[in-house]
Amino acid sequence: MSPAGHTPGAAEFAERFDVTSSDGTSIAVWVRGAGPALVLVHGSFLDHRRWDPIVAELFRSVTTFAMDRRGFGASGDAPEYHIEREFDDVAAVVDAVAARSGGPVALWGHSFGASCAMGGAARSANVGRLILYEPSLGLTYPPGTLDAVELAVADGDPERAIVLILTNALEMSDEEIAAMKAGPLWAARLATAPTVAREGRAEEGWVWTPGQFATITAPTLMLVGSDSPPALVRCTQLAADAIANTRIHVLAGHGHLAHITHPAAIAALVREFIA
Repeated sequence: MSPAGHTPGAAEFAERFDVTSSDGTSIAVWVRGAGPALVLVHGSFLDHRRWDPIVAELFRSVTTFAMDRRGFGASGDAPEYHIEREFDDVAAVVDAVAARSGGPVALWGHSFGASCAMGGAARSANVGRLILYEPSLGLTYPPGTLDAVELAVADGDPERAIVLILTNALEMSDEEIAAMKAGPLWAARLATAPTVAREGRAEEGWVWTPGQFATITAPTLMLVGSDSPPALVRCTQLAADAIANTRIHVLAGHGHLAHITHPAAIAALVREFIA
């Protein structure tokens, strides 16, 4: 069955429930599968549907809890944005899933969602395993990029805003962007344009200080693509240096989106880690 409000044609989630975060914002969580609990935190440009290929690989052996971050999908938002509230959102979802599952859970975030997962893991005692795929705290953009994104959104041109980030930050080719535009979720990606600049500002404004993530004690798997943009590789290393008990796994021949382009291989890696 597909819960009310879920987009037709997307992965068939068995259930949706909502969690109230620290500031009262409602965070939607989509559930599918059977087995150990795994909370999924998506990155930019799309809501929980970003995880559809992975959920399709894992649901027979893992219960996936794919959250919509604030400002995305069925979740609420707040008048002012602070990345720390995203940390609180993740911690609230993790704690709710742990209460439901009866113990610590695995947590996996991708890109900006990995940054949010890091912050959430530091605020919850219920993370048993942590997977971070190229967290982006400290990422910098070419001068003027975020200003141009904000201007594009103000001009009512979300496509220009999204393409600016895909080219300037993720270094995607024209062919890769054309393929993305031709896909069924391009309209949904365009709808997220108002969130792009605020996330970029949070990344650029992040200041690394000793001990920020010292409360994270869970075994942590840090994923990084051998073909990913150097700026994201650098951010991944900074994150790895900030968390004890971390192992870096290089995804040979892959970039920033291996969980989308090669979900079976990435799912197998994750399944082994959280087992």
